[in-house]
Amino acid sequence: MSIFSDILSRHIAAKSVKPNDMAQYCGLERSFMYKIIKGSRIPASAEPVLGMAEYLRLTPQEKEDFVEAYKISTEGYDNYFRRKAVLELFENFEKYSEPEHLLPPQPLPCLSDSTDTIAVTGKNEIRHLLFHILFLESRRQDAHIRLLIQPDSPFLTELLASIAYRNPTLKMDHIICFNNSEKIGPDKQNYNLFCLKQILPLYSCACLYNVYYYYGTLLDSTGELLLFPYLILTSTHVFLLARDMQSGIIIKTPEMLSFFRELYEGYLKKVSSLAVRMEDVASQIQYFRNLTPVPDHTFSLQMIPCLTYSIPDHFLERYILKELPNRDATIDLVTSHIHRIRKTLEESPLYFIFSLDGIRRFLKTGRIPEYPESIYRAIEPSDRILLVKRFLRLCPGKYLKLLRKNIGNIDNELFMYINQRCGYLMFPSAESGQLICLDITEPSLLFAFSDFCENLDDDLFYPEDEVFGILSKFLTEEVSRIE
Repeated sequence: MSIFSDILSRHIAAKSVKPNDMAQYCGLERSFMYKIIKGSRIPASAEPVLGMAEYLRLTPQEKEDFVEAYKISTEGYDNYFRRKAVLELFENFEKYSEPEHLLPPQPLPCLSDSTDTIAVTGKNEIRHLLFHILFLESRRQDAHIRLLIQPDSPFLTELLASIAYRNPTLKMDHIICFNNSEKIGPDKQNYNLFCLKQILPLYSCACLYNVYYYYGTLLDSTGELLLFPYLILTSTHVFLLARDMQSGIIIKTPEMLSFFRELYEGYLKKVSSLAVRMEDVASQIQYFRNLTPVPDHTFSLQMIPCLTYSIPDHFLERYILKELPNRDATIDLVTSHIHRIRKTLEESPLYFIFSLDGIRRFLKTGRIPEYPESIYRAIEPSDRILLVKRFLRLCPGKYLKLLRKNIGNIDNELFMYINQRCGYLMFPSAESGQLICLDITEPSLLFAFSDFCENLDDDLFYPEDEVFGILSKFLTEEVSRIE
């Protein structure tokens, strides 16, 4: 039996429902209904599933669990929860992109200068000492925090983000063990996606945050008897921690500091970089040049569609700020980028996943979110209409995926370009006016994001043959409004 047939059978038994009557109510053949109950067949769409939920008179929570069981049975357990985790990231990106709490300005002294080694026990004592040690390091001119620890502790993530917030001189290296299995854990989480969600606030701070990863069998190792697998290393302290962060050892001797620093540098040679952070237009464009689209499997997901390749050359001279340093070089760079991406998309089109609200936002603001507002002025209303029309004219119809409603918050959005070979995530930093572009290289994350885009439910989109009509009508109304 499937998960869906199991929960369906339990509801039928609990409510003494006759399958024949329910089949008739749902418009299904009696034999097909019995096959569904036995688990040998699955409904082809959600419509009869919703009909069954109505006939069984399920409560809202029962209905939600019932529909989820159907989706798990059709997509597979691991696929369903991985895709759900990606959707949750986009829908709730705001809570992942910024520090939730800023900590007090200074911790109370808590370490004796005369003691070289300290054994620590207790969650509160561990947290107090972490705050003290990390705060002291963040105030150094050459501040450098080295981490070998899983991002499982919300307290530590918030502490690091608060210390790093608006601290451009702070360098932070972080080694994480990624799960080498695609299987979903007991908490119904894809662990590698979970790790990415936890560390996003650190990327959005102003500090120099670098993440590295290696693979381990995490789902099977939770019960291992490991002494102090976690390490937090600063210029003055070594902090060894137990996995549950309930006990640890602090060491301050110069010899041990040097030993662990060399050990950490050796580890860095054995791990891979998770993502490269790019904050300026020049580095972003240089990175974009190396992206390789995969025909029919490359996606751009952002509510305001990526309008770059439809920008006319004369727009750059008109809208890039006159006072921008190296303005001519910037214009040449962006012009070359637009020409190159236009040629690339002619050979290998990508799917644009966007919304009507996104188009509306662009027409209202004149801002293209892929570019920082600090380098150009808002596009004038008539040119906004022109740009959208060019976008629709240049993009093949089947590659326009118009959403019926937004995915995520259009005011604080996560942008994505992805295929199974390469991709990036782009989002606004905690500092207004800055954009952060993360190059995603880790294979399981590339697969998770590209698989999510490829398997979005068709019901989320307007029919392909209606998209041009909907957008043309919308633009006509906007032109009338402007005039």
